[in-house]
Amino acid sequence: MDQEKDLRIPVEEMEFVDQIALILTQEQSDQALFEALNEFHPYDLMQAFQTQSETEQIQLMKRLPVSFVAGVFEHYMNEEQIALLQQMDALFAVQIIDKMETDDAVDLLRYIEDEEIDVDFVNLLSPKKRAELKKYWSYQDHEIGSVMSNSFIELSKSMTVKEAMKKVTTVAAETDYISILYVLEKKHVVGYLKLKQLIIARASETIGDIMENRLVSVQATDDKESAAQLLTEYGLSSIAIVDADNHLIGIATHDDLLDVIAEAKSEDYRKFAALVADDEALKSDNIIKNVKNRLPWLAILLGLSLLTSLILGLFEHQLTGSVGAMTLAASLAIYLPLILDMSGNTGTQSLAVMIRYLTKNKQELNKKAIKQHITRELFTGITQGVLIALMIMIITLLTRFISYGTLDLIAWMTSLVTSASICVALIVSTVNGALIPLVMNHLKIDPAVASGPFITTISDIITLTLYYSISLAILLPYYVT
Repeated sequence: MDQEKDLRIPVEEMEFVDQIALILTQEQSDQALFEALNEFHPYDLMQAFQTQSETEQIQLMKRLPVSFVAGVFEHYMNEEQIALLQQMDALFAVQIIDKMETDDAVDLLRYIEDEEIDVDFVNLLSPKKRAELKKYWSYQDHEIGSVMSNSFIELSKSMTVKEAMKKVTTVAAETDYISILYVLEKKHVVGYLKLKQLIIARASETIGDIMENRLVSVQATDDKESAAQLLTEYGLSSIAIVDADNHLIGIATHDDLLDVIAEAKSEDYRKFAALVADDEALKSDNIIKNVKNRLPWLAILLGLSLLTSLILGLFEHQLTGSVGAMTLAASLAIYLPLILDMSGNTGTQSLAVMIRYLTKNKQELNKKAIKQHITRELFTGITQGVLIALMIMIITLLTRFISYGTLDLIAWMTSLVTSASICVALIVSTVNGALIPLVMNHLKIDPAVASGPFITTISDIITLTLYYSISLAILLPYYVT
């Protein structure tokens, strides 16, 4: 008994993983080990377990209850799970999968199938688990049904609070999610109530008296990103999943939907960087495969970039036709990187805002809302363009004065034209950054594909054309006279 007490280490003295690692070094019974580890979160246990070899991890898992091991096992990455499963005896591996949350088990088995790994655990699972897996397997990965859970508590309207409390206390230990209780009548979901509402209600009241009627729900085939967004907007910890007849078939909890949001953001980031949305690139040492994933976008961007060189070629004759023209060309080149960078940055900002707007307002998109957003971006571009143009004008005049000690008409005109060019470029780039995702969304293409490099290249082409056209039209006569 004294030995078990020695395992209790104050939280402030050590990190959780260090505490667990110390516990694992102690000589103790299986029951004592379980009681000590049961105080920690499964994620911390997973991290601590991974400090050991695969063989040691398996030996450790065999000392613990299978249901407890399954909870820890769910936090491993799929490839780490496979590495351990392949070294376990089949019976123990199947026992772990059988106790895993159904959606996590489906993810694992889908990974096995996608990677064509030569193991078959499905046929060894219990009939109940196989039936659950079959139901989940019918949903596509992007559908909310693929991550739903069927571990929740059902109540009926006619129950008294006392009867409901008795049911909750009876089944709570075997139920993963009890924060929200769902009220069903003939399998139809008619309401819900939070556990807190049940606890503070009078024992004689019925569930029908205290339940909430306006239930937020989605269908199993709905997009899981939209469901995650809905859950966030309503500030719920779970969302009901119903079929076409309003039968409650499962729930999606906040922790599962947080993973959905994180996965969506990661995918959008990869697309925004003009990368194929493929996690394999993160763990693959195959250079050829990585190049194949990235090369198509780079080739497209190269083709667009060639237009920049073509535009410069069109202006070459005017820029080299005389000594004055070459002097103007040198003057314009000084501010060209600044103008290109500013227009590219502005376009990228507008693009990011529009993608976020489209993501958050999928259900409310209409011509009026889109027009309002485009108008807002237009006036944002005008305001930014004018302010930046004023700053550029001051900088160019100051630079000219420091270099030559005077400001002649050409200096003022060059400063004015440069400022006007950047003002127009920023306005066009801002509107362009908002329009490209809209066009792609209309064409049923993911707006995130309108990546940073893509919008930057487009902005460069437009800005270069505007800058040289305006500058040559206005300034060239002053330089060649």
